[in-house]
Amino acid sequence: MKRKLVAGLLAVVLTLGTLTGCGSSGNAGGETAPAAADESTDAGTEEAADTAGDTAEAESSSGEREKVVFWYSHTNEEGKAFEETIKAFNESQDKYEVEGLSVMDKQKIIVALAGSEAPDVVEVSNQDIISYANSGLVESISDMAAADGYDLGSIYSAQALDSNTLEDVVYGVPFASQIIQMFYNKDILEEIGYSEPPKTMEELYEMAEKATEVDADGNITRLGYPLFPLASARQELIYAFGGRWWSEDGQTLTPDDPLILDSLNMNMKFREKYGVEKVQAFVASANTNRYTENDMFFAGKQLFRFDGPWLATMAADWGPDVNYGVALIPGTEANPDLLGSSRYETNSLGIPVVANNKEGAWEFAKFFTNSEATKETLMAIGNLPTTLDLYDDPDILGMPNFEVFVEALKTENGVQYPKIADFAKYTSLIEEYLDYVYNGIKTPEEAMAELAEQAKMLQ
Repeated sequence: MKRKLVAGLLAVVLTLGTLTGCGSSGNAGGETAPAAADESTDAGTEEAADTAGDTAEAESSSGEREKVVFWYSHTNEEGKAFEETIKAFNESQDKYEVEGLSVMDKQKIIVALAGSEAPDVVEVSNQDIISYANSGLVESISDMAAADGYDLGSIYSAQALDSNTLEDVVYGVPFASQIIQMFYNKDILEEIGYSEPPKTMEELYEMAEKATEVDADGNITRLGYPLFPLASARQELIYAFGGRWWSEDGQTLTPDDPLILDSLNMNMKFREKYGVEKVQAFVASANTNRYTENDMFFAGKQLFRFDGPWLATMAADWGPDVNYGVALIPGTEANPDLLGSSRYETNSLGIPVVANNKEGAWEFAKFFTNSEATKETLMAIGNLPTTLDLYDDPDILGMPNFEVFVEALKTENGVQYPKIADFAKYTSLIEEYLDYVYNGIKTPEEAMAELAEQAKMLQ
């Protein structure tokens, strides 16, 4: 039975669509922080598999420490930050010795979790945690916390815990939050006659039309409406209207939500005004250059950009002359309380069922996610916190634009992905039908009605 579950989980990993976030931890798909490439990943993974198979030894009379093997999904400078936290934990006590390894290959992680060579603790996305929990591969954090008297609810935000919860059981200890908010070009905004960013999506649309420029052939040279990155156009533009691809129960699929249609109709109004093909051509070029020195936002060719806090770091390197601000994504005139709505994901620590040293893994997980070292790691990799005490930490709030993102976290308006078996199939279908809409092949009403019929066959 376990082999069948693992095979199914492997298929999910290989087919996850754009609607899941890809944070710097290597989450699957989407447009959150890009993962760093590292040619040594495979070799590091092989070494990890060999190392993890060793049995953790009890502390001997000579004082030998118990080994805890930790696999994390970061490389390069971010990997160095993780190693610093590992060092801090090892120096903070004398019972455990954590060995960290960067392992980016999800298939190898799954094989290890299902076999006898698993690490003691692994850092992955919350979607991965839920997938592993569905397959019986990770321990209940709720049980470990209860046995230890560790009050999860008073330490981590409600949405952080919920993102790692399956059927009322927490399976991942949340470490870093991933959300999106609105960047805007102050110079363009002033040029078109505004001194403040929009408070509603209707205002945003008005500004977007005034900011968009075309050449003599009708080619767009400056884009006002936030149509890229693609994942943000497919998610945050929907969420800002109150549209949801699934209901709050996380099980019922709702692609024909009237608020999704409101968002898509505004989107298409803009595309049709400037020409569907012209818009598509600009967006295609923009996405090709996304997160490079030729990024359209850094070049001053984009008024609004829905993106994560890492964009500020990139702007410092590649767009030092762009005069930008950051604000909460607006709601609509009808739903102003949707201010700051965004996808919400976490990087989390899970403890495999087959781990050799679960006690040591739990002690390390607490330290890694809830200590002074946690703040240092988050600041080093430019990620947002999951612990409530860091929401008001002056060092965290002193990071570029973090005050806006933390304000968004406090609204708890984060949108989380459904915990259904056919999640990957559903996101693939969403992509397919949105392309029908954006290319003018089907109206929003036609496409979403057909998608609703397709969704009825999913589980």
